[in-house]
Amino acid sequence: MAPPDVTEVEPRLFIGAEDAVEAAVADAALGVTHLVSFGYPPPSFPWDDDDADADADAVVRTLKVELEDDDDGDLLSQLPDVLAFISDGLRGGGAVLVHCHAGVSRSAAALVAHLMRARDLDPDAALALLRAKHARASPNDGFIAQLELWNAMDRKLSASSEAYRLYSLAKTARRREHDGYVAATDVRPDPGAAAEGPPGVAAAPFSGVAATTLVGPKDGGGAEAGAMIRCRRCRRLLARGTNRTPHAPGEGVDAFSWRKRRRGGGGGGGAGMLGASASASAAPSPSCQNIFLEPLAWMRGVEDASVVEKKLCCPKCETKVGHFNWSGSRCSCGAWVTPSFYVQSGKVDVMPYAT
Repeated sequence: MAPPDVTEVEPRLFIGAEDAVEAAVADAALGVTHLVSFGYPPPSFPWDDDDADADADAVVRTLKVELEDDDDGDLLSQLPDVLAFISDGLRGGGAVLVHCHAGVSRSAAALVAHLMRARDLDPDAALALLRAKHARASPNDGFIAQLELWNAMDRKLSASSEAYRLYSLAKTARRREHDGYVAATDVRPDPGAAAEGPPGVAAAPFSGVAATTLVGPKDGGGAEAGAMIRCRRCRRLLARGTNRTPHAPGEGVDAFSWRKRRRGGGGGGGAGMLGASASASAAPSPSCQNIFLEPLAWMRGVEDASVVEKKLCCPKCETKVGHFNWSGSRCSCGAWVTPSFYVQSGKVDVMPYAT
C-alpha cells in the first residue's frame, strides 16, 4: 500500500506531493526507480548527489522539470521528455513517481497526458480516470488548455498546427518580457539560410545574445511546408507557408488567441482538424495587405528587448519588406495583432513549392 499523499494510478505509476517523496522512495514495497520532480525550481533530494558510478539499483533516476503552476506555465514543451521518461521507467520494469508541490496540478497534468497517450483518451476522460484514483487532481486552466491543444495535434508537437504556432509565439513574447532578450532557440530557423550540415546541427549567424541559431532543412522543408514566400526584388526565400500566423479579420486584440483554436485548429491530420496542407496554404483575407509570420532568424532586432518595433529588411538585398512590433499593430483588415511580425504583400511573392 502506498503511503499517505501518494496514490498508485496504474501498476507501478504513482502521484504524490513533495513532502511525501522521500518516504515513498524509501519504501521498498513501492520500489520507486524513477522520479519526475516538478517545481519552480524543482526541490533537492538526498540522492541528487549520488555518484554516477554507484550501484544502478540503488540510484533513483530523477527528471527535474522547472515549471510554474500558472496558467501561462509551459507544460506543452515539456511533455515529450516527461512522457518518454515515464515510459522508459515502466517499460524497464521500474516504478515511477510523479510529484509537484501538492500533487494537484503539475503532476496531475503530466499524468493526464500519459493516460491520454497510453489509453487513447481525450483530456476530459483522462482526467476523470485520474480523479477516480486521485480525487484531488486538478490541473490549472492553462494546463487543461494545453492538453486540449496537444490532443488536437494527435498528442505530439506539430509545427504545422496553427494553434501551436500561436502558442509558441505567445510563449516567446512572455519569455522576452521576463528575460529581457530573445534567444536564438526562441525564433524559427531561417528557411533561406544555407545549411552546412544536417538539419538541426548546422548554424547560421544570429544577431541576438547567442552567436548562432540552428538551421532547419533546406528551403525550410519540402512540399509539406507549404508555399514559398520570396523577396520580390532579389528572390531570396524569406518564409514558408507553415511560418504564417493566422488571425481573424477585424477580431481585435485577441485575434492571435491560440486558445480559441486549440479544439479545431490542430495540425495532426486527424478528421475534422486542420492538417498540415490546409494550414500551410491558409491565405489572408482579401483585405489583408500583410502576411503575418512567426519570428524568424533573419529578422534583425527581434532579439533586443530594448527594441519594441523596427522595419524588416531582406537579409540579401536589404530592401524593406515589412515590420515587427512586440506591442502589436493593426492589419489592413482591421484586426489588431499582438505581437506582430509581417511582410507586406506588395514586397514579396507567394508561390507554390517547387524543387
